[in-house]
Amino acid sequence: MNVVFATYDDDPPEGGQGVYVAGLRAALEARGVTVRTVAGRGTHAIAYPRVLHRAPLDFSLALSRDPSPLLSPRPDVVHAQGGPGGVLLLRSLPVPVVYTAHHTYAQAYPSRLALRRALAPLERRSYARAATVLAVSPSTADAVRAMGIAHVEVVPPGIDVERLGRLGESRRDASLLLFVGRLEPEKGPLDAVAVMRALAAERPGTRGIVVGRGRLDAAVRDAAEQAGGVVEVRGAVSDDELRDLYACAAVVLMPSRYEGLGLVALEAAAAGAAVVANDVTGLRDAVGGAGLLVAPGDTAAFVAAVRSLLDEPARRAELAARGRVEVAARHSWATASARVAEVYRQVAHG
Repeated sequence: MNVVFATYDDDPPEGGQGVYVAGLRAALEARGVTVRTVAGRGTHAIAYPRVLHRAPLDFSLALSRDPSPLLSPRPDVVHAQGGPGGVLLLRSLPVPVVYTAHHTYAQAYPSRLALRRALAPLERRSYARAATVLAVSPSTADAVRAMGIAHVEVVPPGIDVERLGRLGESRRDASLLLFVGRLEPEKGPLDAVAVMRALAAERPGTRGIVVGRGRLDAAVRDAAEQAGGVVEVRGAVSDDELRDLYACAAVVLMPSRYEGLGLVALEAAAAGAAVVANDVTGLRDAVGGAGLLVAPGDTAAFVAAVRSLLDEPARRAELAARGRVEVAARHSWATASARVAEVYRQVAHG
């Protein structure tokens, strides 16, 4: 079986789609599937013209105008990564297309009507042309079905539980708060810094680390500097460094405005860290009973939830242990890749 991944994000990943692509590619190759990647950025990036100056959309336009990078040599299946920041394939291809829906424009931009009106019809058109759509979570599947797309199946992504849990609990720091994600408004990094600052002010010794980069980089660094040294901004880090941070963190903060699923929450749980997150679609699916959910935009409630876990280490450990069990049971790359490979066979020979 020969498959081409069509993805904007690639190695080294900038976000969840890139993490998903790397994990699924490795798991499929271990099963004997040959995977070639065509990307908008990263290791497998191709050149394409900048027209709209929104890189994922420009990449999508280039592949829709000329899909030859996907088709030469001709694969059995094209597997595209969809959602905001993903790929829109706006023409039929001579091979079956499988889409992974990481989230939808309706989920991502509920209040930005103009953007939704412009891009949601193109998203629906892309999914309608696919042989099947694999949604990363039940909430994302519901959002895709709401477009009128019937051929949708939930296939949660895998998490490398063994690698993330390898360090055990020996390095856990009861005073460390961690944020991991793109420094973009929808991820809430400034909210995370505000929570870290508030707790450090009332609990001497509490400190925060922010991992990631993006358009809010300067604003996040300014906010961290104003915190007087209790918040450190690391920028992009290696996989090994990220694993170490998960192993050290007492609580991982996820004040996202939306998530298709919330890979950071799953990775944190796999590493034994408790999670406090906004109660939004996607994060409800990811956090489950392994963390605490608070109303979006309620910083005081977020601070109170994190404080409660810092004050009650036994409760924090219970949530973390539950999260590790849930992630191991529901998010195995072996299980996910087996189902994806079976979908490839079905659409290629069906």
